[in-house]
Amino acid sequence: MRKYIGSVIAILLLVGCSSIGEDKFSSSYVKSHIIAKKTTKAEVQAIYGVPDDQNVYSDGTTEWQYDKSGNLSSASSIVGYIPGAGAVSSALGLANTASNASSSATKASAKMSGDTEYRANRFYIRFDDKGVVDSWHM
Repeated sequence: MRKYIGSVIAILLLVGCSSIGEDKFSSSYVKSHIIAKKTTKAEVQAIYGVPDDQNVYSDGTTEWQYDKSGNLSSASSIVGYIPGAGAVSSALGLANTASNASSSATKASAKMSGDTEYRANRFYIRFDDKGVVDSWHM
């Protein structure tokens, strides 16, 4: 049981820390860090980690998808199948709910303050056949 409590605390700390600092899903952050014809897959992965999903096309190009929630809900449902891991599954579900609430609060605050910065919950990066960013969209 102690291991589960430690896991729950670690997950909540990671979710809490992810909301501190610059929003990596804001258009200004992406514009300044993901530059077409320059940024490589390795550089993108250093910023955002392993993509949440990816597509490979017949012309050799690839597209990576990143979700702001980092697929916490998927992790929660997977952990639910592990015997005795109910507490971890519940913590992941709570972390996902907290992440969604934080996102909603950020949007509401921006709307009230007149901030017009676009913040996405998901964005896509397309790479050419050499692994360099071709384009991105949110």
